[in-house]
Amino acid sequence: MTNETAQYLKAITFCTSWLTDQASDDKWALSDEEVCQLLGGIPLSSWHEWKEMAKGKQQFELNQDVIDRLVLLLKIHESIAMSAPSGAIFDFFKRPISHPTFEGKSAKESLLLDNSMDNLNKIMLFFRSRIF
Repeated sequence: MTNETAQYLKAITFCTSWLTDQASDDKWALSDEEVCQLLGGIPLSSWHEWKEMAKGKQQFELNQDVIDRLVLLLKIHESIAMSAPSGAIFDFFKRPISHPTFEGKSAKESLLLDNSMDNLNKIMLFFRSRIF
């Protein structure tokens, strides 16, 4: 295994662990089914398997669509963290937003209603625009 491949596999394990933690009730409050939806409609059994492998620090591969979705979710989190008032990072994901992008829904609701890559990207760009 090349060093590049090893780093890639470690990143997948990290991202999966991050999303498992991020989905908790005190953060984004996502059920396993909702996580599967955000990851493109993957089977629940796959998510459970990936969580267990990540928990055990095992390395595994994911298809490019799932990787792209994980990256966008990380960017959404990063953008919210950089633009939200102190202590409100997780609230910003769950509260309704008065902007045409969201139509009065929260980022969470918007993503679950439309889990397309276009919508993930649109929401990431919205929060990113609030940083500067």
